[in-house]
Amino acid sequence: MEIKAIFFDLDDTLHDHLLPFSKAFKMTFPTFDKQIEIEAVYKKFRDFSDLLWKKYSVGELTLEQLRIDRLVLAMNYFNIFISDKQAVEFQAQYEEGLNRLRLFPEVPELIENLKSKEIHVGIITNGPVEHQFNKIKLLGLTNHIPREMMTISDEVGVAKPNPQIFHQVSDRHGFSANEILYIGDSWPNDVVAPLEAGWQAIWYNHRKRQPTSEHKPLGEVDQLLSILEIIKKELK
Repeated sequence: MEIKAIFFDLDDTLHDHLLPFSKAFKMTFPTFDKQIEIEAVYKKFRDFSDLLWKKYSVGELTLEQLRIDRLVLAMNYFNIFISDKQAVEFQAQYEEGLNRLRLFPEVPELIENLKSKEIHVGIITNGPVEHQFNKIKLLGLTNHIPREMMTISDEVGVAKPNPQIFHQVSDRHGFSANEILYIGDSWPNDVVAPLEAGWQAIWYNHRKRQPTSEHKPLGEVDQLLSILEIIKKELK
């Protein structure tokens, strides 16, 4: 197998997305963390965000309403009911926390190691262009990855888990689908979708989720640097 390019998801793959969520949750709901595990709410929050993103991407839902609904639905799942106003208050705290994001510590080493093997490295992320690119800059990823290797869903008009976003990326950069590997934490977005587009995928499953389909990624890891061992075997 020849790997010419590797693309990464951004949120909760290259940085710890749970940290700003947890801080915002404790600020907005100071007593709720005694009733429920915050990471469990976070996982459902991400699940509902991914589901609602499909509606947002086709204009059926505003971004503001998506941000309300994903938290309301996540809390409802655990039989905790909050108002839209509380969800808005949470979002404000959450966005404040996003201004203090930090990369997972092994990310720079991983990216530079891949580049030393003459592998092109990029990012594919869902979200509003300015919002996501501001995070990318804050994280210092522009020091490691050129802007032309970054794809943000709102700038191309299609979002994960639609395989079309992966087709667009492979066409734009001139790689064959079977020469590209995708790495991310979401099973539907970062494993199923790229596999459906003919890419290979590695599941970064550091949140200990369960797969929801029979798709077979190239590997599953809970440490980012473990990806290098999988790639080493494939490049032999």
